[in-house]
Amino acid sequence: MSYVEKALYRYIKTIFTSGLRVLFSKKYILYTLAFILITINSTVFYLIQKSISDPAIKQTLGQVVDILIAIELSAAISYLIFGMFFSRYALKYWIIPLILTIGGGAVLIYLIPDISPYVAALCYIGWIIVSVFLTFALSRNFFGNKVLGSVMFLGKSADEGSILFSGVVFVLSLVNVACAGYLIYSAVINTIQISLIIVAITVIIAVAIINVVIFKLGKKDDVFYTILAFFYVFSSFTLWKLTIYTYRGEAASDNVGSMLITLFFIFYTMSNYGKKVKKIEKQVAEEFEESIIEDTDKKKKREKEEEEVLEKWSLLKIPFKLGPLGVLMSIMGLVLGYHVTYLQFLSEEDLFSGVFFMNKTELAGLKDKFALILIAFLIIYFLLSYRWSYGFRGYSSPELYRFEFLPPFEELVERIERIKSGEESWKDYAKMALKEGIKIGAKSAARKVFVSPTKKVTGAITGAYSSTKKNITRVFRRKKR
Repeated sequence: MSYVEKALYRYIKTIFTSGLRVLFSKKYILYTLAFILITINSTVFYLIQKSISDPAIKQTLGQVVDILIAIELSAAISYLIFGMFFSRYALKYWIIPLILTIGGGAVLIYLIPDISPYVAALCYIGWIIVSVFLTFALSRNFFGNKVLGSVMFLGKSADEGSILFSGVVFVLSLVNVACAGYLIYSAVINTIQISLIIVAITVIIAVAIINVVIFKLGKKDDVFYTILAFFYVFSSFTLWKLTIYTYRGEAASDNVGSMLITLFFIFYTMSNYGKKVKKIEKQVAEEFEESIIEDTDKKKKREKEEEEVLEKWSLLKIPFKLGPLGVLMSIMGLVLGYHVTYLQFLSEEDLFSGVFFMNKTELAGLKDKFALILIAFLIIYFLLSYRWSYGFRGYSSPELYRFEFLPPFEELVERIERIKSGEESWKDYAKMALKEGIKIGAKSAARKVFVSPTKKVTGAITGAYSSTKKNITRVFRRKKR
């Protein structure tokens, strides 16, 4: 396999292996198993009920399904509440209240079924919002990954050309313009749908911005603008799905593909904590003790982490405050509610008919339209954040190893042809590559040693000049340590 194939394979493999390792680690296995059992049971009984024609058995299974749906929706809300507000505390203080809340909430939802559609719709729309941000994070970690990103940008100078795969992005942008045009045509020619026209206009605005990125802005920072462009490309699935349903004249709905993407995002989110699994498992036994008694070193370490997080992009502070367990529980809670809404498309009767202010197809259509409008606004928000937020620039434009000493592709092909014909020796190019690689390695090492701690060194020198000889000696002795 080529470098790109190996790097891509490694990246995808890491998402699933690290995600599984975290989900089934000692601290998280309880929540993971509960999530799996709840979703599988409700899905299986929904499918069995749909396939049976006997009225008596169907009615009995319907009652079982109602109980399972009540449990799933109660678990969704409980996961959200405890994940956001209690997960940072010791497990033994809130695990029993969590179980009682799920049980009590399930009884309440079963006895008052009118609550169900509101809980399901809240989680349904909430998951769409979160998944859009996760799509940007996926694009960022795909092209900003030290291994895969460096391979993708291999040999490309920072000021050379535009974003990666600019031609592909441009063609897809034209496809999206065509989709938007058809949506406008469909909205006008049939029954005038203002919401569909608004969605189509926002799609066109987003496409215009992406083309400005391709032809102008991409030269300034190819990493960030590549990430932004492919965030839009990855998000185009929603537009294509909406266009297909509109063309066929079918009501909007969710399919198996949407559910698989949702499960992938769970693996992806938790894979980011893969390197911390051992630390997380050790933390279980130390959480309560550290919350009461902390020595000076632990306090300093925590203060340092909080200072570092303050320098990050503001939205990155949310998962830091929630912690790995809080992030997992919040996402699983939203997905549980999303799953309940998805199940409604498997049967003729659903939670929303006659109770909610819109039916399931209207809710699915609203979800798609809202997502497309949100994507357009987020593109503008990310551009403004890149301009004015230092923390966002550091997150969205990570440093990569480009190996710029490599010759341009055309020149490389020409040299390979010369070597094949015997006009030149491959040894000369090997020596040159080795020499340039050593130079870059030396510069990188020097940068880490001398550039990174510049502020600290400046502060030490300033303090030394303003202190006595004894203080100067102490300052530099500490430096040596």
